[in-house]
Amino acid sequence: MLSWTDAGAVQRPETLQIRVQRRYPGRVRAGAPEPARSLTLAEVLENLRFFTEGQRGPRSAPCTGLVLSGVGLLSSPDTSLILTAARDLGIRRVVLHAGIEDLATLAPARWRGLVDSLVVPLRPTDAEPGMPLEDTRIAACRAAGIGLAVNCVLDAATLPVLPALVAAARRWEPASFTLSYPFPGAAEPTALVRPAALLPAMRAVVAELRGQACPPRVKGLPACYLGDLAALLAPSSNRWYVDAEHQGAGALLFFPDVLAFHKGESCRFCSMEPACDGFFAEWLRLGGFPPLEPISAP
Repeated sequence: MLSWTDAGAVQRPETLQIRVQRRYPGRVRAGAPEPARSLTLAEVLENLRFFTEGQRGPRSAPCTGLVLSGVGLLSSPDTSLILTAARDLGIRRVVLHAGIEDLATLAPARWRGLVDSLVVPLRPTDAEPGMPLEDTRIAACRAAGIGLAVNCVLDAATLPVLPALVAAARRWEPASFTLSYPFPGAAEPTALVRPAALLPAMRAVVAELRGQACPPRVKGLPACYLGDLAALLAPSSNRWYVDAEHQGAGALLFFPDVLAFHKGESCRFCSMEPACDGFFAEWLRLGGFPPLEPISAP
């Protein structure tokens, strides 16, 4: 099902993302605006109803996936109320984006049957000794049927400590480890590492992750930049994005309201086109980023 926007037709989302908390440091930032406040419990529940039972009709479909984000969700008494309501409204898959700060209060048994996947972003400072990457509660997550997904941003600050982050996080035995290139609106050009310098570091990290049976994934880079790593691309799906300033009918479409990928005319002839999101026009205008080139089928 498609929705028509100023940028043309886009995939109509089956997933709802709710930015519950205003504060979420360390996340993989896109172009979403910074909300002025957190959402109330009543607002979250109303948005859940709007995007589930409120979307049943001939020209719409209810969301069946839910993403909640914000620091403090794992310790908030409201979170279990939200997730119980979500299941009752037909939500089949729940992803919780938390912060590394939340691990100290993680009680996996509390989330059995309510959370399918826990996503934790890693920052450069998380590679320092004494950070809570050693938390043994992660093993209890697996026992409770909750998958763990780890992500980190491939920027100039992270690249020098990326091997240390991978070495620490792999002890969690995460279900996936996503390497994301910085998005426009979330990073300055000075934070960008050009593909020529980035690929050797990525290959070393990917080899380490594969050796530990932790599936690596790549987001935010085009297939034609990745060479032998192009098979690791994880194409993005659209979703509704709700925060305190964008609720109900005023919610944003993640594509193109929050983030807009660019593909050139030649991309239509690329064998990787279905799996590749493209790249960002803002970065292509900078030096060190080659034009997008189609990859021939093997």
